Amino acid sequence: MIALLQSYALLATICFVGVSAAVAVRLLLLARSTRQRPELLLGGGVLGTAVLGYGTLIAGSILRGPAVVSTDAMAPRVLQALGQSLHDLGVTLILAFIVVVFRPNDRWAKGLAAGMCAALWIGQLGWEVENRYRSAQIGNAFWWLRYAVVWTYSLWTMIESYRWYGLLRRRTAIGLADPIVANRFFLWGTGAIGTALATWASSFSLFLVHDLDRYASWIPVAQVATATIGIATVSLYYLTFFPPAAYRRWVAGSARPGAPA
Repeated sequence: MIALLQSYALLATICFVGVSAAVAVRLLLLARSTRQRPELLLGGGVLGTAVLGYGTLIAGSILRGPAVVSTDAMAPRVLQALGQSLHDLGVTLILAFIVVVFRPNDRWAKGLAAGMCAALWIGQLGWEVENRYRSAQIGNAFWWLRYAVVWTYSLWTMIESYRWYGLLRRRTAIGLADPIVANRFFLWGTGAIGTALATWASSFSLFLVHDLDRYASWIPVAQVATATIGIATVSLYYLTFFPPAAYRRWVAGSARPGAPA
């Protein structure tokens, strides 16, 4: 049973990384033609977090073995350092995207984003001065500082997206907004919830390291949950930016007066 779950988790993870890569590349190509910052920031953010960072961290964890193992081997430590840095760079770009798109004129938002970025990088460096990328397990106060950002940054995306979805939905009802644009905010906000859930699911087993038997039994469950949520999330992201014609027709039809909700 465990082997079956692990095989599913592997296939789901490959699918997650592949779809994320497709979304990231298409956004970056769009940024190349439009010369606009939002596409560039978001494309780079998805590429850093879900593709390069996540993929490199998985490779490092495979070489290291169980996350509770602390290793002095050079290869997994290099992959851990590279993966964390790429992931955190992606988070930084997504925070910049939130400010540029949703709060370009709000000083508090710029301050919050700057504070979260500082906590992210100071947290990583502060923990790794002691750990030196030997282990991915729970660490000192700096570890908690970094994960406080990793666990919550996508919730900011969710809040801002749903706020704009509510505004545009009311305008759509009286013909002052495009229903497809409104739906994109809903999809993006829901995808942000998926990002948060996947991150929490992948982190949960770290709190069981004091009981190695329970830890080992939860690893396959965490992997399956993370991969499954990840697939649902990137599917929402793909619909957000590259909805097929049939989906656009369905959204437009549902927004017509008298259409079922």
